[in-house]
Amino acid sequence: MKVNDNLFEIGKRRYNIESIDKALGGAKYLPDLKLPQMLYGKILRSPLPHAKILNIDTSKSERLLGVKSVITAHDTPRIKFCSYLHLPGNKLPLEYEKVRFVGDEVAAVAAIDEDIAREALELIKVDYEELPAVYDPEKAMWPGGPKIHDEAQNNISSYVKREFGNIEEGFKNSDYIFENRFETSAVSHCFLETTGCIAQFDLSSKLTVWLTTQSPFHLRRQLALVLNIPMSKIRVNKLYVGGGFGGKTSLLPLEAICVFLAKKSGRPVKLINTREEQFTTGRMRYPMIIELKTGVKRDGMLVVRQAKVITDNGAYDNKGASITASTCGRFVQLYRVPNIGYEAYVVFTNKQMGEAFRGRGGPQGVFAIECQMDIIAEGLTIDPAELRLKNANLPGEINPAGNRITSCALRECIEKVVDESRWNEKRKKPSNNRGIGMACLIHTAGGAALYGRGNFSGAIARLNEDGTFNLITGESDVGQGSNTVLAQIASEVLKTPIESIKVITGDTEITPVSLGTWGSRVTYTGGNAVLAAARDLRRQMFAIASEMLETNIEDLQAKDGKVFVKGVEDRWVTIVEIANECFNKKGIPLIGRGYFVDKNIIPVDSRTGYGNPYPTWAFGCQAVEVEVDPETGKVSIIKVVAAHDLGKAINPMGVEGQIEGSVIQGIGYALFEELKWENGRIVNPNFRDYRLSTFSDLFPITTLLVESNDPDGPFGAKGVAEAGIVPTAAAVANAIYNAVGARINSLPITPEKILFALRRQKHT
Repeated sequence: MKVNDNLFEIGKRRYNIESIDKALGGAKYLPDLKLPQMLYGKILRSPLPHAKILNIDTSKSERLLGVKSVITAHDTPRIKFCSYLHLPGNKLPLEYEKVRFVGDEVAAVAAIDEDIAREALELIKVDYEELPAVYDPEKAMWPGGPKIHDEAQNNISSYVKREFGNIEEGFKNSDYIFENRFETSAVSHCFLETTGCIAQFDLSSKLTVWLTTQSPFHLRRQLALVLNIPMSKIRVNKLYVGGGFGGKTSLLPLEAICVFLAKKSGRPVKLINTREEQFTTGRMRYPMIIELKTGVKRDGMLVVRQAKVITDNGAYDNKGASITASTCGRFVQLYRVPNIGYEAYVVFTNKQMGEAFRGRGGPQGVFAIECQMDIIAEGLTIDPAELRLKNANLPGEINPAGNRITSCALRECIEKVVDESRWNEKRKKPSNNRGIGMACLIHTAGGAALYGRGNFSGAIARLNEDGTFNLITGESDVGQGSNTVLAQIASEVLKTPIESIKVITGDTEITPVSLGTWGSRVTYTGGNAVLAAARDLRRQMFAIASEMLETNIEDLQAKDGKVFVKGVEDRWVTIVEIANECFNKKGIPLIGRGYFVDKNIIPVDSRTGYGNPYPTWAFGCQAVEVEVDPETGKVSIIKVVAAHDLGKAINPMGVEGQIEGSVIQGIGYALFEELKWENGRIVNPNFRDYRLSTFSDLFPITTLLVESNDPDGPFGAKGVAEAGIVPTAAAVANAIYNAVGARINSLPITPEKILFALRRQKHT
């Protein structure tokens, strides 16, 4: 990739600045942390998917030697919460009237070691009255079925219907209409570090928690609600995070329970999920049923699109409504469609809750859109790439829902994928049982409105006495390399080596407020805040340098750790000399402050759905080449070509790693990942039975970084890390169809489904 010669740091290939600590074992994760007099917590969970709680007897557990705290809901304020703050809560940290899935939290203990804590759980006696359960969201909506929440008629948590343009006229004006049904599966985040927490109250009743979160400030706000204490009495410390992918963005019952145990015992408590607990009680990607009806002209121009979405919400509200809204948004946002309508049901079932998961609803919606685009292309005898180019989004457009497209290089992404994958050659001359398929994407590249419908970030840049810098930001690096990117932005502005910048983050007591790591927002939103803070600090440094060099501020420029007089190469001062002047002679500190408040967002009208909820968009296209064994149904990935519009690559190495990781994760979503239930109980709660991509599944991935230079992003950059997974499953499905003619519209695309489709072909 060509990099502007005038840039000092932007565009350089950088290893993660935390990589040495991690590689050499210096990085401390939650299991590494131990506090004096620390206790170990364990949670008693429901063995039934749906039941009334008649009685909980903890007396024997309380008498066990070594047990310091036993709690039920009666030891808590019993305040219900929901991670999506715009909805009323319906989940308690500990249930006391009713359990609604296998694994629902009922009681908890804290003891001097884990063995005693486990023994204490076995001594707690709970009497249940089992109730009928329902696991299928369509059946859950049937009248007269099991009622999971009294207030939810037909178990429907939320319902929304939108129309933009004129649906009826759109179908009348269409030459062809295509209708298809698609289903996506429930999958686990599978981060290598399970969720956990350490909680401690000090003598002034101030709570400090150490945990693995993507959103420290959001979690602090939720803890304050559930604990019924002021936010000022809570300090959240984010440790190194061993993977998140959206699964650590909001409050879990585990974290609140850990705090209650610490409060009752008067000692610090550590509580960490086992791997089985993570699978069975952690959260999942929301499975969806999508019925998609699309009208087109003979030449392939899209005229109208109508969708019906049914989301399996699980037993409680979390982000089901929010993620479903994102899914439905993709029907509006991907391609130029003048008439769009959708209705969406978010439905309770007796399963664990869903959660945001890399792509935030995009993988589900785009799977339906992009599989149907290939179906349409075949029906019209148009090349799939040509159909996509014909309908591709363009910069400067405003779609029927009011979403504004800023930078957009979707056409360029498609064209680059066609060239790099040798698309035309392989489509015209298919090999035996080999096929190639493609899919495109649109995804938020700068977050979205959250608190008060705002999207904001703050940063502080400080010059130290020795000429180094501290960059203080509320944004969370959870392994994606954002600390490196933010340091590169500061380095570029200050023209100082990145090694001289220390990034400080993850502590709500010290850093500016941030909304957290989700929605590919950190590079765009946090980067803009860092850009402003670094510029503010540079202005102050130039003011000092202008006095030292006896020249005007306007005549100065920074370069290679020095401040020069423009055009006079031998008149300069180093940053160290500026620091010495400030601290030792003038006695003043230099601190730059920067804030970014997104002004592109227009709140969505709750009545019409019209608005602009996202500041900017990522686009991309992927082509996947596969080989299918018609005897076994096994799919082998031959090659993936992924072209992504990321605005500007701050750190090309980091971007490539994110795209590669996303693609590999997307292949797992496409081919084998799936949580499986029997009578409400997950039967594959481990890495042996839950099939996950491993090194043995790796394949060549070509990443193509397409720079559209977003007008509002820092140095033109926008987010890309989530977007990489969005189109992969659809591209795989399209490639399988191209290889053997088996069209599979449900995920995962298992060998059994392929063989069934091939056998069905023979009998038709």
